[in-house]
Amino acid sequence: MWKYLSVRKFGAIFAETLLLMGCVLVAYALRMRVSPFEEPAAAAEVHILLKAFLIALVFQLFLHLKDLYSFRGTRATRQYYIDLAEALVLATVGLTVLYYLLPALGVGRGILVLSIVFGVVFLLVWHTLLRSYFGKRTPRTNLIVLGTGQLAREAVREILKRPELGIRVVGFVDDSPQLQGVSIVNPKVIGTYRDLPRLMAENRVDQILVGMPDRRGKLPINELLDCKTRGMTIEDVATFYERVAGKIPVDNLKPSWMVFSPGFKLSRVLMVEKRILSFAVSTLLLLAFSPIILLLVALIKLDSKGTVLYRQERVGQYGKTFTLLKFRSMQMDAEQDTGPVWSMGEGTDPRVTRVGRWMRRFRLDELQQLFNVFRGDMSLVGPRPERPAFVQQLAETIPFYNIRHVIKPGITGWAQINYKYASSFQHAVEKLQYDLFYIKNISIILDILICMQTAKIVLVRTGS
Repeated sequence: MWKYLSVRKFGAIFAETLLLMGCVLVAYALRMRVSPFEEPAAAAEVHILLKAFLIALVFQLFLHLKDLYSFRGTRATRQYYIDLAEALVLATVGLTVLYYLLPALGVGRGILVLSIVFGVVFLLVWHTLLRSYFGKRTPRTNLIVLGTGQLAREAVREILKRPELGIRVVGFVDDSPQLQGVSIVNPKVIGTYRDLPRLMAENRVDQILVGMPDRRGKLPINELLDCKTRGMTIEDVATFYERVAGKIPVDNLKPSWMVFSPGFKLSRVLMVEKRILSFAVSTLLLLAFSPIILLLVALIKLDSKGTVLYRQERVGQYGKTFTLLKFRSMQMDAEQDTGPVWSMGEGTDPRVTRVGRWMRRFRLDELQQLFNVFRGDMSLVGPRPERPAFVQQLAETIPFYNIRHVIKPGITGWAQINYKYASSFQHAVEKLQYDLFYIKNISIILDILICMQTAKIVLVRTGS
């Protein structure tokens, strides 16, 4: 999964961790008037380093919760500084509460105050500079797109949205006379396939993206081979799009690409690891949330007539159905007259009760799905389980749809954190693309990243 993270962004966050730890060590040296690496502090060297790391981790946790590691903006806005200030205040409060509950982790009031002052000043300057750095278009790679198909255009749109990738799109290359000089997305069509050698030399091209929908008899093999032997990177548009967008396009996707591309390896060991992780986490969460579960039971009974739990048939692994458990958030028999209908989206469905609207806001209506995870119907992370009526419709019209059923469905997943509720056929197609990406790149590390992002979405209401 690490190859899908921006190397520059990861490097910046790693450097930030070390520098924040440095702020704590400087505060220690000033307060104690001795280096943390010399006597008499040598005996406590490991401890101060661990405590410095903890302080850096707390600051970075709240920066992450406020989504300050996106680096998408081209300049620091007023809202950006408000979010940064809120993150720093919350981190300070968080450290204070942590040290009150666990005094052994503390560094002393004097050192803590100096560490916070140094850390706040450093982070204000550091994040302003980082935002400026990542916001500027400083391309290190010149790229030409071979073909003007829909997927090629979508790939270029993703590049234009992500200046941190450091890629400059020189232009499109297509043999159609009508397209010569025409602006596609933003870059223009700058030549034909036979012009490739000249275009490579004139624009110092580093990478060629092959995005031709139909390559039979049209792919300029000799020109591409010549470019590759000269050190240029040649990549299929579907592979490139998967890497930068975090999803696999299903339109015009060939089964051969899925067969020969790396990934889609669902080993038995990995499935056992996922089951152990899901069982352990669901058990702990059920115990931790038991007071909230009892409170919700009482609120639902007081708010509206009907049962507390809502049971619904869903499609699980290998197409087998199971009974999904949720806290009832709608009026009883809400679909009695209409039958199964798509979700109308949060805050817009008139069938939702007052308590149900509040539960949906914080995803509390899905707490009962922990029982589904506990007994093995679902996993903690996986594709969203759909209703049989919808699955039948979608499988008949969307290519590769049933692939999402090779693993157990999940409470959260890659599609859930990257896209909104599926309330239409087109939304289902979009979510499938994220589900295919998850299945192709499935790993425990990816599951942990998804759980962290899910926690952020629930806590601060960002994301999908």
